[in-house]
Amino acid sequence: MKQSFASAAILFALATCGDLLAPATAADRPNVLILFPDDQRADTIAALGNPDIITPNLDQIADRGFHASSAYCLGANVGAVCRPSRNMLLSGRTYFRWTAPKNGKPQANAPATDTTLPAVFNAAGYETYHHGKRGNTAQNIHRQFDHSHYLDDFNDRWSMQAGRKVIDDALSFLDARQANAANSDSPWLMYLAFAMPHDPRAASEEALTMYDPDTLRLFPASRRAHPFDNGAVLVRDEWTAVWPRTEQVLRDQIHDYYAAITTLDQNIGRLIDRLRRDGELDNTLVVFSSDHGLGMGSHGLMGKQNVYEAGYKAPMVMAGPGIPHGTNNDPVYLMDLFPTLCELTGIAVPDGLDGESFAAMVREGKSGPRDAVLLSYTDTQRAIRQGDWKLIYYPQSRRTQLFNLDRDPNEQQDLSNDRSQSDRINSLFTVMKTLQDEQGDPLQIPVERQPMIEDDFIAPEIRLAKSGRPSLSATPSGLHSTELSGQQTGDPFSVLRPEDGYFAAVSVGLSRTAPKVVTGIRFDIVKGPGRDADRWTEVVGNPQSRWTPLLDQMNPKRQPIGIYGTADGVLRRLGFIQTDTRIAPTFGGSDGGTPFEVRIPTETNTIASKQFAGFHGTVISGKQQTVIESLGLLYLPNGKN
Repeated sequence: MKQSFASAAILFALATCGDLLAPATAADRPNVLILFPDDQRADTIAALGNPDIITPNLDQIADRGFHASSAYCLGANVGAVCRPSRNMLLSGRTYFRWTAPKNGKPQANAPATDTTLPAVFNAAGYETYHHGKRGNTAQNIHRQFDHSHYLDDFNDRWSMQAGRKVIDDALSFLDARQANAANSDSPWLMYLAFAMPHDPRAASEEALTMYDPDTLRLFPASRRAHPFDNGAVLVRDEWTAVWPRTEQVLRDQIHDYYAAITTLDQNIGRLIDRLRRDGELDNTLVVFSSDHGLGMGSHGLMGKQNVYEAGYKAPMVMAGPGIPHGTNNDPVYLMDLFPTLCELTGIAVPDGLDGESFAAMVREGKSGPRDAVLLSYTDTQRAIRQGDWKLIYYPQSRRTQLFNLDRDPNEQQDLSNDRSQSDRINSLFTVMKTLQDEQGDPLQIPVERQPMIEDDFIAPEIRLAKSGRPSLSATPSGLHSTELSGQQTGDPFSVLRPEDGYFAAVSVGLSRTAPKVVTGIRFDIVKGPGRDADRWTEVVGNPQSRWTPLLDQMNPKRQPIGIYGTADGVLRRLGFIQTDTRIAPTFGGSDGGTPFEVRIPTETNTIASKQFAGFHGTVISGKQQTVIESLGLLYLPNGKN
């Protein structure tokens, strides 16, 4: 009698709660579609509260699904935050865990174990598919997908068709499955890791016309420059825009950014429409997220190398079978998505993950699995978010910031000097240390607050390059020039390396509306031992170009020794050579031009780097646009020092 009563109880539970129970067999499990762009902020979906952006297809996902509104990238040990972020997503483990078995040095990528996302879903009967960007990704784990393909990242970004190649091939994958009856009963998982809206942002002409850059609102907390050195104020991403970050500079950037996201949205819509036509959308768990956020002017920063909400918070929306419509603000990590997908599809969560499932938060409206989240960037930034409070600590300057995210969601009112918050700050530091220990973070944070080191940031002054040809010499001690890349009919210019100085970064600019030729070059120059006051930027061509840094964080011993690319009367593509193994890829238009390469004529790269003395060339200024006509290197055969 007891057995019959128990059986009846089980049947009643199955009948009333069946929609919350995960499927037991592969054939019953839903498909999984992970849409994962590069550098997309959390506040760039119209349905989630941004009235300026146009994202009708992402809106459909958000309108019928669940929004985890506080999804964070945990952090990064390199400037390319996307690399550890994507590795954590697919491994479910913090980047602090990746160490070599012998010497303990950090590795670039997480190892391909049997507990990664593709390995676990393969074992559960899924056909797994990956296509996306090649650079700064989880290449070890990508090999575990049944199908894995890479984009040519740069070509995809300036193709003016963000996402088209990835979606075209995803549709072909679905065609192949339909043609192969053997695969028809197995579910699929697609991980589509787009290369956009990462710079350079060449959106479709249609999407560009949808926005008026003069009327676009700036992102919250926008500033002309970041007020202090956060340890990353001069990293690569910060060279995608000139200083000061004026309203017009930022509106131009946002115009490109929004148009790139709209282009991506249009291509995502093609895949969603296909799933709907095939009757598969209702049985597909669709997830849209990103590897992190992006500054885009917030706090005076352009990149993602900061632990502010703009830099580290990512969108996280999901829709599909068993997913109710709703929103939850409890903090989660992007790496929590892996175990969450396991639970939502009825797959056992593997042991040893740092990620924690938030499936109950999605399906049942429960609290999230984490009381607090630790955020990190190299050894220069740490943050803790607990409830409405967020503490940021900068170890190099010992600076502390405290924000109440409920009253101040854009982190503009620093409360760290409010004496009434002393106990709260101490408590948050304690939580930070606890999470560091739990997640394997080795950075030592002092128990007691220490005096702050002054760290004001003075943005580099912008100067236009000098007009005129340099005075060349036939003597070994005088200034010499390599060949120039092309014709020299335009106005000459020169940019010289100062005595006891060096070139620290070089950015190449394209037209914002027709990225076919090089329209500008920016040179970041440092003189003497100082960093800020003795640093400036010289611009050749159009200062409003779409900038892409090709060289950054150079030093006196690592200077350009050559250039290469294509030209046909004007420069179409341009790249830089530092050594035989350090070559920055060419950037520019994809059509036309004759290849060229010029180097400083010397026996070794070390000598050439010492002899490097600057650049010169010609520029053509027209009514439609300004273009770089030719470029060459200047050098001193006897060296600079």
